[in-house]
Amino acid sequence: MSIFKDLNDVKLNVSEFEEMPLSAMERNRIQKKVFKKIASKKSMKQKKHSFLIAAASLIIISSFTFSATFPALATKVPIINNIFALFGNDENYVFEEYDNYSTDIGVTRESNGVSITATNAVYDGENITIAYTITSEKDLGERPVLKGKLMVEEFGDRYKDTGYFENYIVEKINDHEYAVIYIYQLIKGSKPDALHLTWKGDSVLNLNNAYQETLGSWSFQFSLDMLDTKTKKYVPSEVFSEDKGIEVGVTKLTQTPVSSTIYLSELVDERLVSQEEEELRTVSIDYLISDNLGKEYKYVHYRDTGHSTDFDVNHRSYPRITTNVVDDAATTLTITPIVHVYRVANPNSKGESPLVPVMEPYAIESIQVPINKN
Repeated sequence: MSIFKDLNDVKLNVSEFEEMPLSAMERNRIQKKVFKKIASKKSMKQKKHSFLIAAASLIIISSFTFSATFPALATKVPIINNIFALFGNDENYVFEEYDNYSTDIGVTRESNGVSITATNAVYDGENITIAYTITSEKDLGERPVLKGKLMVEEFGDRYKDTGYFENYIVEKINDHEYAVIYIYQLIKGSKPDALHLTWKGDSVLNLNNAYQETLGSWSFQFSLDMLDTKTKKYVPSEVFSEDKGIEVGVTKLTQTPVSSTIYLSELVDERLVSQEEEELRTVSIDYLISDNLGKEYKYVHYRDTGHSTDFDVNHRSYPRITTNVVDDAATTLTITPIVHVYRVANPNSKGESPLVPVMEPYAIESIQVPINKN
């Protein structure tokens, strides 16, 4: 729940407080939260409500800059820790509802001069999503993340090596503070109603520079309950799109209070698509997603195996895309596949070789997905 609701019965006399500095991270969080609230209001009544929210936030900002003459008030108005709201402009932002359903953790671990605070987490049956901050006087680079193992008592060794995929979204607050969203995607296996997790990290790694790493030991333990879910299955041959050398079908749609996950089946003949018989070719498919109301959706993409001439011609890939909660008034999703074709720059290289586009990306026919409103 928003902390602004806790202010209804709070009366502040700012003359009885003494000023203290406000960190850049706290100010950034507060401003983004307030601006997002204000921008979402449309009617005059709602605009008036937004003004009250903004006014309340100014009181909160003031309370953060003052030392506690009243200790009870300090516990009633905690520091804002909604990491999810910091990423509103990110191209992968699908977290509009996460703060309303997240479990508070609020645990800090320090090792080798690096402090990591796990603030919130969400388990919706599709993903385990953890929001955390990293603070250090060291230079950790542009995209530092905690690397290690996420162990779940209920999973046993099921996800020891395979069956999951990790995603990271990083925001650099200043030279010493970072916010991170860690998405642990559950690709295969059962989804228990509750999880007991141990999250152990042994290094902080800059994703932009694999040689920039700080070793240490950070460990967190917490439990999460699964959010309510509803799933609609589709026959891929009935909800699909096809083009020369390409077949894309929708197999399943899972909706939760925080997200919607679309499961897909992709079959690609890479040589037919690229019109190349000899050279190595890779094909990837991105998507544009909208509803019948005209609303567009961002998403987090799990690509599965992808498509390469290294595979058999009949190889299928089963990706999925996790997007925002679908609008309650929407009845149909429109999914438009965008096809990209690449060649390997240095096919004989022993290390990783970059992919080079061989043609302009192109769209194929959109897929119309009816949404189950039951």
